[in-house]
Amino acid sequence: MMYADMICDVMPPIPEDTGGHDIDHESMETEIGEEAEANIEQLMVSMLEERDKLQEKLRDTEELLRNSQHKLTQIEKDRDGLLHELSSNSPQVG
Repeated sequence: MMYADMICDVMPPIPEDTGGHDIDHESMETEIGEEAEANIEQLMVSMLEERDKLQEKLRDTEELLRNSQHKLTQIEKDRDGLLHELSSNSPQVG
């Protein structure tokens, strides 16, 4: 009867502690679904706000580019005028 000698003390199974309340899985799923929906909605709001910020930054950058291009055109005209004046006033080597 070796078998009887091999039996060791086994801990009894631990019952799930529900805190004395029955778990309503359906209401838990509803709460999780509502939380996920709220998280998605917040994410969408954040994305829209970020998009608006990026669009504003794009408009500012485009305006800065237009202003820079206008200044460049004016500077090129000034340069061309000064070069023409310089060549007109330079002594001609004959």
